[in-house]
Amino acid sequence: MELRYIILKVKDIQRARIFYSRLLNMEPTKEEPNRIVVFKLENIKIGLYNPIADGDSLNDSDFGTNCRPAFGTDDVQSELKRISKFAEITSQHKVDFHEWFEFKDSEGNPLEVHKK
Repeated sequence: MELRYIILKVKDIQRARIFYSRLLNMEPTKEEPNRIVVFKLENIKIGLYNPIADGDSLNDSDFGTNCRPAFGTDDVQSELKRISKFAEITSQHKVDFHEWFEFKDSEGNPLEVHKK
């Protein structure tokens, strides 16, 4: 078994598309208007999903606690500087050789960038 997708529910799919395009420095690899936007990374896909497009409900409680994707980088400080231009940094940490920061996406979901 392998993890293939991380699906995040979003309130505003176009706003989320712009946010993740900036975060990942790439354009989506798949889009279904007003339903889903997919970014294919090396070995995993991130899907931004609007459940209303399939007739499901969307509640404020669906955001902020449903998932915490973590991205790895060789240069945490460069990513911190870049991402802080368009996202709220909620915390920074350094413990021994572990370094990471946390922030929220455009929909209020928590994300993390850590040293590889």
